[in-house]
Amino acid sequence: MNRNVSIAAGAGFSLGGFFVGQVARFLYSLVVARLLGADALGTYALAIAVVQIAEVAAMAGLDSALLRFVPAARHDPVRRTELIGSVVKMALWLSIAIFLLLELFSAPVAAALHGGRLLQLAVACYAAAIPFNVASMLYGNAMQACGNIRPKIIATQALNPILLLFFTLLFSMAFGSEAALLFPFALSAVISYFWIRPRLFPVAGMLPEVGWNGAVERPVLFYALPFMAVSFISMSMHWLDVMMLGMLTDPATVGLYHPAARTAGLIRAVLVAFAGMAAPVFAELHAAGRMEEAGRVYRLLSRWVLTLAIPLLLLFALLPGPVMAVFGSSFSKAAPALVLLSGAALLQAFFGMAATLLAMTGHARLSLMNAAAALLLQVLLNLILIPRMGIEGAALGSLLLFLTLSVARLLEVRSLLGLHPFSKALFKPLAAGAGSALGFFFLPPVFYTLPGALLPAAALCVLGLSYAVILLLLGLEEDEREIILQFRSLLGRKG
Repeated sequence: MNRNVSIAAGAGFSLGGFFVGQVARFLYSLVVARLLGADALGTYALAIAVVQIAEVAAMAGLDSALLRFVPAARHDPVRRTELIGSVVKMALWLSIAIFLLLELFSAPVAAALHGGRLLQLAVACYAAAIPFNVASMLYGNAMQACGNIRPKIIATQALNPILLLFFTLLFSMAFGSEAALLFPFALSAVISYFWIRPRLFPVAGMLPEVGWNGAVERPVLFYALPFMAVSFISMSMHWLDVMMLGMLTDPATVGLYHPAARTAGLIRAVLVAFAGMAAPVFAELHAAGRMEEAGRVYRLLSRWVLTLAIPLLLLFALLPGPVMAVFGSSFSKAAPALVLLSGAALLQAFFGMAATLLAMTGHARLSLMNAAAALLLQVLLNLILIPRMGIEGAALGSLLLFLTLSVARLLEVRSLLGLHPFSKALFKPLAAGAGSALGFFFLPPVFYTLPGALLPAAALCVLGLSYAVILLLLGLEEDEREIILQFRSLLGRKG
């Protein structure tokens, strides 16, 4: 199986897992909005923002270190076991320390975000999940570094959010709304951890007799720390609009904004799926000095990301009101924010592969500088726009931020590596998207009278079908035809 097919197969599974997880998180937001209201949803968003930023600090960049150092020990099981054991042990102590700090300071954190007792309890309860989530992610990255990303995707992107949704519904019926908001998050993390843990040794080829007694390895730690800074800043950027809305407004306003951000995030999931598979490929090609092939993979993946992201962008841009009304009639006022956030997500999706390319080609410091500058810009934009425009200001700030960041990364990759994401074949998804959007306006008026969630669901089917037909009429690229033939051959052998 050649590299394109391998990337497509891995990214296909990743995308499927991310899609399942995103749908489960979308449904979770829908359930909380419908059953508990915007204030409870805002409380959840603020608490999860705090905890996920804390998780990045607990991870300390060691997840990236595993992807870099474990493949080098693929032929040495003793070294591989010592390396993974050392990384997990370091992260375990860090995650426990950060969990205890959040427990101690949950009250001032909640007060800083204009939250009350419920937000304080949510931060305290969600913090209990940190050691389990960190361990699950590191186990998953260790297995990914050994060539098997599936356990990581299943545990972190599918099982965990599905369990969160299930336990929220269960606790809501059995114990009431407060219990449904507070307890399922940590419970889901614990179960996901115990699912992935026994799979580490057989998948990663570790030796149980070596154990977890590896000493702290300074080269690994020094490599990881810049990535921790980049990841910490990136996660802060991801949640900064939510947290600053909490600081400058209240949890109810955050509750209106969060569903729009979660919905637009479906576009970004396409990038995450491909970037996870692309990172070790870029690292391998760079180490071998095969930058021309790295550029070809970069252009190919950027085109695939754009191709898969456009149908969702069309839906959110053409019918933002009906999409947001799925969460409840009061959420329709967040429709303008959804349009702006969708534009930001598309920029992040298409140009975001550049960040992976820079990180995997020895430019960790530049990635850190990019992230730090972007964080400062985002703070400035939010301080200016949120007091004047509310949730639309936060969304506009995100759009301006990713526009600036996209241009910067594009110029950096071009100047440092001589690469760019553009190809002649990009016109096909763009033309297909334009044609689908144009055809959508010729639908009969009765189509727009479909009730509730039926309208956005039917619209997605119409847009997706017309988009696919136009793409086929424009003709598949050689890469796509090759992948389809390979998969047909594999399916034929399995049959």
